[in-house]
Amino acid sequence: MKIRVLFRTIQEVPVENRERQKELEHQSDLEALRLGIPLPTRYRPFTGNCNNLTRIHEREFESIAEFTRLMQKWFDDPICQKLDADWEKCYRWQRQEILYADDPRDPVMPWLQMAAEQGRTIRYVVNPNYQMPKDQPNYKG
Repeated sequence: MKIRVLFRTIQEVPVENRERQKELEHQSDLEALRLGIPLPTRYRPFTGNCNNLTRIHEREFESIAEFTRLMQKWFDDPICQKLDADWEKCYRWQRQEILYADDPRDPVMPWLQMAAEQGRTIRYVVNPNYQMPKDQPNYKG
C-alpha cells in the first residue's frame, strides 16, 4: 500500500525581497520540471498566526519512496544546491513539514487496512464509566 505525502514549506519573505522571491519561484519550478518533481501549489494564509509576508508551497507525492527519491535528486543537483542557497538569503524564516495525505481514491483508512493485511486486530478502549457532560456531578448547566 502506498501512502501519499504532502511536503509543505512555509516561508516569511520580507517585502523588499518580493521580486527576488518571484524569480526564485520561477527558477525552482523550471528545475523541478527538469528533475520530474511535481510543481507546488502556492498561496498565502488567510487566517491564523501568519501575515501577508508568509508564503506556503505544497507539493504532493504519490508515495514516501517517490518523495525520498525525488528530493534526493534535488539535493544532489548542483543547480538546485545554488537555488537553495539563494532561497536562504531571500526569506526571514522557513519551516518544512512532511505530512501524510488522505487519498480520496482509497476509501479505507490506510492504517486500518495495513493492520488488517498484517493479521492484526484493531482494539478500541472505551471508558465504561464515561458520562455525558450533563450527567457529571460538576455540571453547571
